[in-house]
Amino acid sequence: MPFTLYGSDRYTAHAPPEPARGPLPVRATNAARQVNEREPRARTPTARGRSAIDPLESYAQTARPVERQPALHAHQIMSTPVTTLTPETSLLDAWALFRKTRYRHIPIVDDTGRLVGIVSDRDLLRYAAVNGRIPPYDGDSPEAHTPIATLMKPRVLTATPDTEIRQIARVLIEQHIGAMPIMDYAGRLRGIVTRSDILRALVTHAPLELWV
Repeated sequence: MPFTLYGSDRYTAHAPPEPARGPLPVRATNAARQVNEREPRARTPTARGRSAIDPLESYAQTARPVERQPALHAHQIMSTPVTTLTPETSLLDAWALFRKTRYRHIPIVDDTGRLVGIVSDRDLLRYAAVNGRIPPYDGDSPEAHTPIATLMKPRVLTATPDTEIRQIARVLIEQHIGAMPIMDYAGRLRGIVTRSDILRALVTHAPLELWV
């Protein structure tokens, strides 16, 4: 199996409702003219006097078949090296790191580099909401002495570098988690794959045979 169970997290997103729109006014269209394939297509002049690309030519270019690429593996899109925290890191320092890097998930490793948990920005936001203590914190606050181990999830789902992206995407969706650390077969943390990494791969390498 390419996956090893260490833990999971759950997220819920709600899309805002679209504003109501009234009916659009009806306007008459220009008269249609049959296109002669032998007739050279005129280019449409732009505001700066340059000719724009003919719409029919643009459509013909986009309609050409694109060679499909094989499914990518985790090691090809994972973020590496991985920014980590230790279980003893204070909530104060964890908040500072999240704000500096703008990461959504940070793995927790012990002194030997072994993965022992993971923490997300939502874990810290949930802590702030429950305790009524809104960051930023200072050195005299309880958060300066509270270790991140009190918030981290000690069980994490991981994958190997050769795990296919479509398998990782399926697990992220089914388990409602936003990130998956990538571990080699010796148990060392090699990278991390997030939902953003998968979306970026679709944009960069599309079309991919991921969802067949």
